[in-house]
This record gives sequence, C-alpha cells and structure tokens, in this order.
Amino acid sequence: MCSLFLIGGGGHALSLMEILPGTLSPSGYVDMADVPAMPLRRVGDDDEFLASHAADAQVLITMVSGSSCSLQSRASLIKRYEALPAPVVVAPSATVASSVSIGKGSAIFHQAVVNVGTVIGNHCIVNTGAVVEHGCAIGNNVFIGPGAVVCGGVTIGDNVYIGANAAVRPGVKICADAIIGIGAAVVKNVEQPGTYAGVPARKLS
Repeated sequence: MCSLFLIGGGGHALSLMEILPGTLSPSGYVDMADVPAMPLRRVGDDDEFLASHAADAQVLITMVSGSSCSLQSRASLIKRYEALPAPVVVAPSATVASSVSIGKGSAIFHQAVVNVGTVIGNHCIVNTGAVVEHGCAIGNNVFIGPGAVVCGGVTIGDNVYIGANAAVRPGVKICADAIIGIGAAVVKNVEQPGTYAGVPARKLS
C-alpha cells in the first residue's frame, strides 16, 4: 500500500488530519520549512519529496490559497503531483448522496452536505458546513468555504474560490478562476475571471 503524505503543513492540513479515516494514517508532510504545529515529520520540500518518494506515495494537497484567495498556486502544485494517486476523504459527519461522484484528492468536511446527482472534480474542498445541492457540476480545484450554499443545478469551473457563507443562486454558471467573496450572493452568471463581492455580487477586479 502507498504511504500517504500531506502536501502543505498549514492549518488546513491539521483540519484534514481530523477527518481522515483510520485506514489513512499520514506518514509525513511536505513543506518549504518545518511547521512547529504539525505532529508529523517533515519529509522535505517538493523537489526532495518527488525525488525520493514519488514511486510509492499517495498525496493530499493541503496547501490552499492564503490571504489572496487565488487558487493558482494550488493549481500549479496539483499539476506537479498529478501522476500520484490521491484518496477521497469524507468526514463521518458529512452527508453525501449515494449518486454523487467525487474526484481524486477531494475532501468533504464536517457537517457538509452534497446532494443527489452532483459531480465534484479532482482536488476540491467542500469545507465545514457547506451545502452543495442537487445536480451541480463542480470543476477541478474548487474551494467551497465554510457555510457556503451552492444551490441546485449550478456549474462551477476550475480553480474557483467561494468564500465562507457565500450563496449561489440555482442554475448559475461560474467561470474558471473566479473568486467569490465572503458572504457574497451570486444571482447571475459569472462570465469573467476576477473577484466578486457583495449582495448581489459584483466584479471588483
């Protein structure tokens, strides 16, 4: 069996460790420097890890976005590790319909709900208490923040960040590389990359 390593040693890595099943016990983490709060051993940076462990490892990308909310750095990291297997992680307290499809490396956190017929891509995060309703199509590397609500029939492109407590109206389409701010209400299609905030959400940049 491949050993599991966490790619990133920040707060999200610690949160993810709390929902890992007993069958997934990480052997270490990868980061540019030691992270004192991490209870695992650091196995080096990305170059060191890929040179020594890539043949017998599976990974979870735990680096998210930082204060910028852009997922581009995370997307680049995912590309570096794309050849390695990545498990799906679902918290015991999450509710996920049996018809939901979840791509590799994705994680569904505590009290999240993912409803019938939804498809979630690779390396996505559905964070604590978020709701993704029926029939949604979620791209790759999408972050859905705590308490966010994505209503039925929504389509979300790759590398989209949806902030905590944001809401997305039924049937709306959000293009790739968009950032939806905390508490924003998306009531119409988002057709251009950029940052959107407010009620209703408007493009800021």
